[in-house]
Amino acid sequence: MTIPTGDITFLFTDIEGSTKLSQKFPDTMPAAMEIHNNILLKSIESNNGFVFKNTGDGFCAAFQNAGDSVRAAVEIQTNLLNENWKDAVIKIRIGIHSGKAEWNGKNYMGYITLARTSRIMSSAFGDQIIISNDTYNLFSESNTLLQSHENIRSEKNNLISLHQSGDTKISFWDLGERRLKDLINPIKLFQITAPGLRENFPPLETLDARPNNLPVQLTSFIGREKDIKEIKKLTVDNRLVSIIGPGGIGKTRLSLQVAAELIDQYSDGVWLTEFAQISDPELISQTTAKFLGINEQSNQETIITLINYLKDKELLLIFDNCEHLVSACAVLTEKLLQNCAKLKIIVTSREAFRIEGEHLYNIISLSHPEPNEVNTPIELSQFEAVRLFIERALSVSPGFKIDNENAPALAQICYHLDGIPFAIELAAARTKILTLEKICEKLNNRFQLLTGGKRTSLPRQQTLRAMIDWSYDLLSHKEKLLLQRLSVFSGGWTIETAEQICADEEIDDSEILDLNSLLLDKSLISAKESSGSIRFFMLETIKEYTKEKLEKMNDVYRKHFSYFNQLCNGDEMRSKGLTQLQWIKLVDTELDNIRAAIQWAVEKNSDEACDIISTTGIFNNIKGYYKEGLQTCLKILNSSLSVNELPKVKVLYTAALMASNLGNSADAEYYAKEGLRVAKKYNDKHKIASCLNVLGSSINKNLERSAEALEYFEEALSIFREVNNKTEIGVLLFNMSTTVNIKGDPKLVLKYRLEAMKIFKELDDTHNISLILASLGVYELRENNFELAKNYTEESLAIAHEIGDNFLISVNLVNLGCIYSGLNQYEKAAELLERSIVIIKEHGYKESYLVAVMYLGEVFSNSGDYKRAIELFNESIQSGTDSNNDYFLAYNYFNLGVSYFKLKDYVNSLKYFNLLKSDKDNSKLNISNEKLKIAEEYISKLESIE
Repeated sequence: MTIPTGDITFLFTDIEGSTKLSQKFPDTMPAAMEIHNNILLKSIESNNGFVFKNTGDGFCAAFQNAGDSVRAAVEIQTNLLNENWKDAVIKIRIGIHSGKAEWNGKNYMGYITLARTSRIMSSAFGDQIIISNDTYNLFSESNTLLQSHENIRSEKNNLISLHQSGDTKISFWDLGERRLKDLINPIKLFQITAPGLRENFPPLETLDARPNNLPVQLTSFIGREKDIKEIKKLTVDNRLVSIIGPGGIGKTRLSLQVAAELIDQYSDGVWLTEFAQISDPELISQTTAKFLGINEQSNQETIITLINYLKDKELLLIFDNCEHLVSACAVLTEKLLQNCAKLKIIVTSREAFRIEGEHLYNIISLSHPEPNEVNTPIELSQFEAVRLFIERALSVSPGFKIDNENAPALAQICYHLDGIPFAIELAAARTKILTLEKICEKLNNRFQLLTGGKRTSLPRQQTLRAMIDWSYDLLSHKEKLLLQRLSVFSGGWTIETAEQICADEEIDDSEILDLNSLLLDKSLISAKESSGSIRFFMLETIKEYTKEKLEKMNDVYRKHFSYFNQLCNGDEMRSKGLTQLQWIKLVDTELDNIRAAIQWAVEKNSDEACDIISTTGIFNNIKGYYKEGLQTCLKILNSSLSVNELPKVKVLYTAALMASNLGNSADAEYYAKEGLRVAKKYNDKHKIASCLNVLGSSINKNLERSAEALEYFEEALSIFREVNNKTEIGVLLFNMSTTVNIKGDPKLVLKYRLEAMKIFKELDDTHNISLILASLGVYELRENNFELAKNYTEESLAIAHEIGDNFLISVNLVNLGCIYSGLNQYEKAAELLERSIVIIKEHGYKESYLVAVMYLGEVFSNSGDYKRAIELFNESIQSGTDSNNDYFLAYNYFNLGVSYFKLKDYVNSLKYFNLLKSDKDNSKLNISNEKLKIAEEYISKLESIE
């Protein structure tokens, strides 16, 4: 069938008392459910409906035509009533509503329409069908036989109109305007009746059924389904629940929604008390009495009047916006709860009351996209922040829509606004005059952009700046100072780092813990526990606000830089007792702070920037963050900054190392030679040797220059032996092993690698131990010692995962793929190689890419898929050409010759074997004599075929 879209009528069902039925009739309920399901499915589908969700005890269906939905509903209830139930009698409530929605392939997108349908259904009773005015009007317009019928009176003597369709005898009872629990404008509801259906029901379970003063909302409530569920449970189980969070996060709206959904549980209703407009603590009791409609007694304290009124009532109170009166509100709340046994209270505040019996619920931002994720418009709409933005944008700009071009800008807006509802609503209002791209661009000056809240709101609720001003102005002087200083952190902080960086003559380091806790209590910062450590964070919007307050030349920036520059120095951290693995994890945790420190240094002191870029380069090399490492170097190398020559050598060396690892051999050679030139000018032996080492690495994969590379390595090794730098000696021994491997000296290869392993074990250099293990695995693989190769490789992979070294993880996955291929386990081999290629592509490891693709081609060739294998071998050749790497060219020629031969494409087979033959005496050739011999045999076969 055609899936309904656009203007749709939805029909939702739910079984009344399904839990009780399951408990009372456990044996027969499954059979009853099967009958229920069959009746609903048949009735819906026979009336052109599309069932898009089964909730377990209910169905969600869509109809393109309103009349079809009405007829399906009547048919369902008629069949259920006429069913001869064994003992578990199933009664369902049905809600029908019409509105706009779009099918995304998995579900319907159209939150308002779907939510309202659900609310209508929830207001009904078993056997009852309730429809909205929208559906009623559509049905009336489409049914020419619908005629006015006589007016009758309900049990409450309210006149309602009765209509009747001549053919179906379907009637509609006008139930008047009702307030549903979504808190937006009232809606007229109708009950459907037909011959044989039950007509008399209790009053609908809408907000009107209980006394309350909950305000009508002019916009719909978006998201927060998980929050609503958890707060409802907390409120059912406890008498005081405090919803805590920063300004603009949506505490008030969430509390109203929770109260609306719980209203049926309170015979005396739900009552909102707003404290936002009062500043005098003495007026709290009077304000509460006013909202409850209680007349004060002239001879009695207001608190006593409140207690006398509430002590026997089953009632839910909402105390809204309490942060500026937190102490007085806490006192009132405690007295009321102590004296009114059936009373429950929900509080919204930026700070907890901290009284007995209080249960806190910290409300966080709406779900929003992460900055590096790529999402289609449909995927974006799954996020709460995006859904809120879209709905609010449509209210001011009806033509607003999301497409592939502007979706990235919307994702960035929701991310940079931290998913704060208030900020998102202000930004959405700007779509009337600005494109999403322009709004995103102007977020650098968000406090000027995000103004223009409702005129009827309090001043602090009209602009983003005013909203934060309100919280900031409630702080003490020292709280303000600490909040300002904490804004220098990126990616969070610990108490220890805050004590090191934020303390001075005004704030002692011993005060940081308590001040930080106070800011946490006031919802201006948040905390997250991870791996036994508590880390604190600040929303980007609050950070931008407090940064404006912080003096630009404040010493806290320099202290921040010095702290993280020292942390990046692995040798210094290890001298303080950290293992390499501990240091790696620490730097990984603080990476955002380190990036911020680098950026500050680039702007303030280029020599210091060279220092931190160099030390961070060691970490980037270990983790395989080569692209980021090179980009960081280019902040210095491609800038117009005045940089002293000798410090710049460290950046040139780091850039050469990153470029070499990425397979950008030409760039790597340039940076290495430039660094070598300056190092020799100043006769800095350590820098000379470092540049020689990376220069050798940059040309090592060019087979014609392997001898030249070995000379660079040997010269560097001599210098590092002279200065006794064991780490660099080990690295050079490994690099030299790759060069002698090209020359075909396996014994020397093994000797160098085992020497390097001995050094790295002495140094407890976890990263390089993993590197040598991987290379030993490759060595044993080439010797066809598959089991030993597998042991080395798996041990290396385990270490690489522990470190988080993406490069070594990808290398080991390639090696394992080759091992399983050698064991003829081709499916496992292909799975491992394809996993490696995902990592390789993500991180831009060009050299590894051509190797992984070539070996994957071999797997397909060995398993008989020669066409796919040929595609991969050609892709590997092209990748090598692009990166000036001909190390594996001969392997690919050989593999192409074999694959074409298997396909009986003898012309191409001979072409590639001849290319191999013509190069066999060329220094560019890197292939075993065994494979050369096999190639000669193929050529003989091909010549005989010709």
